[in-house]
Amino acid sequence: MYNTFINGVQHVWLGISIFLLLILSFSRTTIFRNALTARYFDRKRLVLFTVLFSAMAVSGTYWSVSAGGGIINFRAVGIMLAGFIGGPAVGSITGLIAGLHRAFFINTDASYIHGGLSILQGIAAGFTTNYLKSKHHRLWLWALIYAFLLEVLFWAFFALLTWPETVANPNALALLSLPILITNTIAVSLFIGVLEVSTYIWDSEKTKTTKNTFDAIQMIFSTLQAGFKDLTVTKITEIITTALPSLIWTAVIYKNRVYIRGAYKTKEDRTQGEAETSILRLQKSLPDMPHVLTFPVRWQNEIIGYIIAAKSKGDTFTKMGIEFLNGVCHIVEAIYEYEQMKEEKNLLAEAEIRALQAQINPHFLYNTLNTISFYVRSDPETARKLIKYLSDYFRHSLNNPSKFISLAEEMRVIDCYIQLERARFSDRLSVTYDFSEDMLENLQIPPLLLQPLVENAVIHGVIKREEGGTVRVGLIEHKTYNKIYVIDTGVGISRRKLKTLLIDRKRRDHIGLINVHQRLVSIFGERCGLHILSKEGKGTIVFANVPKVEKTKGKDDEHGN
Repeated sequence: MYNTFINGVQHVWLGISIFLLLILSFSRTTIFRNALTARYFDRKRLVLFTVLFSAMAVSGTYWSVSAGGGIINFRAVGIMLAGFIGGPAVGSITGLIAGLHRAFFINTDASYIHGGLSILQGIAAGFTTNYLKSKHHRLWLWALIYAFLLEVLFWAFFALLTWPETVANPNALALLSLPILITNTIAVSLFIGVLEVSTYIWDSEKTKTTKNTFDAIQMIFSTLQAGFKDLTVTKITEIITTALPSLIWTAVIYKNRVYIRGAYKTKEDRTQGEAETSILRLQKSLPDMPHVLTFPVRWQNEIIGYIIAAKSKGDTFTKMGIEFLNGVCHIVEAIYEYEQMKEEKNLLAEAEIRALQAQINPHFLYNTLNTISFYVRSDPETARKLIKYLSDYFRHSLNNPSKFISLAEEMRVIDCYIQLERARFSDRLSVTYDFSEDMLENLQIPPLLLQPLVENAVIHGVIKREEGGTVRVGLIEHKTYNKIYVIDTGVGISRRKLKTLLIDRKRRDHIGLINVHQRLVSIFGERCGLHILSKEGKGTIVFANVPKVEKTKGKDDEHGN
């Protein structure tokens, strides 16, 4: 009896092993890729599962050995796997096919009982799938438990339906059922385990690939923030080569220049790479070769450059590698387009600033010329000084609006303005400054930032008081920004007017405030506009938080020009 038991197990296990090898191959395919996690399948996959597991169940019926008055086989393996993986529909249909085949094509005393129980086993396994797939870890162990329970129920019903013959010969039942119980249960668990490991490995590879891709994208975005320069373009080749270790060299062609990054692993790679890159430098292109891919970088239907990647001769690019390089190409195109849009936006902002300066200059010029005309006959020397102050002011206003100036230069212009206004208002106007010498020389600000604020404080604040008042200009230094302020002891601004003061309108007072506000927003963004606090009869505070722009040494200074 013992030898018969062992022979039965060995014979059935040999058949199961053959199918396990086939299933191991299938487990790496897209058919089974999400089989353990998906709750629903499309019709195509349901048909494939049904055909595959039905063939396995029917084959398991034929791969058999006689024992205990019956047949030891692994039909139940295909039936239970059909239900566990494919769900109720696949499990029921597979059980029906295998059960009918067992009942009508294999002639034994209990053919109909085995066939009927196989059908019920397929239905039960199908309705077990949701419980099995809800276990996110150690699915092989749960499959072992469920398969064992289904097999125990199968043979319990078999014993009940074959009563009293089973009681008369319990050894025959044990000889028939135990090998099947052991082999089939372990086989189902192994199959689920193989799928689980394959899915885990595939998910890990996918996660690692996705992470590498996102890391590369992040590095490309970070690299190209400074624009398409020699150093940044060279960095792109390094990022691509690092992200795809199978490459032996990468190149970017931009503005008729070739940037190359080598990653040679063998002497043959170096020889091949140096030959190919030499041709690339001379011809700016390479002939079609299976181990070299070239991706054009386009902008507005024009080719602005190329991304070229090469492997060792004989190697080919995987689908993932091609998709990655194509994705990098599209990212570079998007960044280039953004840079062009940013450049156009900067040009537009500069044009707007020049227009704002043009509004400030006539406004100030009108007041100043009236003052000078008063002194021309009565005090020519004073008129001459005022003209000098006025010319210095206008020379300053012609500065490139996109070029920052030192705070000291801005203060010289304010001083010119104050001298012109004192010629009009004499002792009614007092101005104080709160800046250190280091701040004056090192801090950089947009031109004509403070002068319009001082002018507004004088014209709309201090001078409207009969006794005049004081204007205080200063700066409070913070870690990442500077709070620049202008305070006056003038008449103040009403609460109703204060709410609409920085809203642009065609006809308005305080033109200097809105102009400076728009310029700050245009240069530094929405958070860096003007803020105004005022109380009628007390005065006004106007301030702005300007990001720090330290004085830097330009290229001309480095070469002594």
